[in-house]
Amino acid sequence: MPQIVVLHIPHSSRDVPAEERRAICLDDVELQKELLRMTDAHTDQLFPGTPLEAARVVFSISRLICDVERFASDENEPMVTRGMGVIYTRTSNGDVLRALPDAATRRSLLDRWYWPHHSRLEHVVNAVVRELDVCLIVDSHSFPSVALPYELDQTGERADFCVGTDAFHTPSYLRDVIVAAVKDAGYSVGVDTPFAGALVPRAFYRKDRRVLSAMIEVNRGIYLDEDSGRPKEEFSQVRAVVGQLIVTAAEAVLRDRRTA
Repeated sequence: MPQIVVLHIPHSSRDVPAEERRAICLDDVELQKELLRMTDAHTDQLFPGTPLEAARVVFSISRLICDVERFASDENEPMVTRGMGVIYTRTSNGDVLRALPDAATRRSLLDRWYWPHHSRLEHVVNAVVRELDVCLIVDSHSFPSVALPYELDQTGERADFCVGTDAFHTPSYLRDVIVAAVKDAGYSVGVDTPFAGALVPRAFYRKDRRVLSAMIEVNRGIYLDEDSGRPKEEFSQVRAVVGQLIVTAAEAVLRDRRTA
C-alpha cells in the first residue's frame, strides 16, 4: 500500500526549554494553566500510525515559545492581532506572556525552532512526492470544547470534529470523504469551523497540486478531561476513529489518482 501520508503534529508538546522559560512573564502555576489551555494534549498519540503513513513531523516544544503553524511573517498572519503570531506575546486570556521580542531575538527563535521544523517537514513531503508523485498532509490538532478568549470564532456550540481546508490543496472530494466518515462513525463535524486552513510547506504552497492537505481537529471534550489534561476512557475509541479518517482520506486520494 503506497505510504502517501505525512502527519504534521505541531501543538502536542508541553515542553518549555529552560533557556526560553526566562522570557515568559508567568509564574510556574500560571504557566501550567496556560499550557493546559493551549496544548493539543496527546495528539501525538491520538493520531495513530496507519499502513499509509510515510512519516510524521512532531514539533518538540510548546507553541508558547514558537508556533510553527503560523506564518513566519507577521504581515501574513492574522493572529498577530491577538498577540499570537509566530512568537506569542499574549496568553489565551489576553494577559502578557512575554515582552515583544526585538528583531535579533525574533530571528534567533525562528532560526532555532521554526525553520528547522519546516525544513524537516518540507524534506519528508518532498521525498514522498518524488517517490509517489503525490503526498497527503494531515494537519493534526485538537481544540477546546469551549472557545478560549483569544479565538476568532466564539460560536457557542462546537462539533466533535473540525475539518480544515485550503482552497488550493484540499479538493472537494477529500473534504467530503472525511466529513462523511466522521458522520458514519456517529460524530458531528464542522468544516473550517471553529478553525480553518490546512498547512502546506512553503516550497509547495499554492504551487504544486501533487501535495494535498487537510486539517483534522478533534474536540478535546470527547477524548480528554480538560480540567486535568488526562485522557478519558473514550480515548482509544476516538483514536480508532481518527485512524479510520486518515485511511479513508488517503484511499480517496489514491482512487482519484488512479482515475485521473
